[in-house]
Amino acid sequence: MPSFFELLLLCGVVLAVALWWRTNELKQVAYQIARRRCDESDVQFLDDSVVLSKVRFRRNGEGHMTILCHYYFEFATVGDVRYRGEMQFLGRRLDSIEMEPHKL
Repeated sequence: MPSFFELLLLCGVVLAVALWWRTNELKQVAYQIARRRCDESDVQFLDDSVVLSKVRFRRNGEGHMTILCHYYFEFATVGDVRYRGEMQFLGRRLDSIEMEPHKL
């Protein structure tokens, strides 16, 4: 019979894998949203990637604890100037997306 410590360790591993799985799914969604937003804004989506920058737990509008994930991406209009865009997901829902002011 497993000890309490072994069960606790197993629960920790399962939670870590579940968190990794969820953030990986969200990264795919974030990528699609960033690419679409850049196309709509007529700017170039750089490096073809989004980066997970922060993961926290926060209560949603209903008071339930959920995962808050921040992603960022970079884009350009003309030349070598890079601008930054940021997205925030609360659970599986896009909470906000912002792009730095840029020249067209």
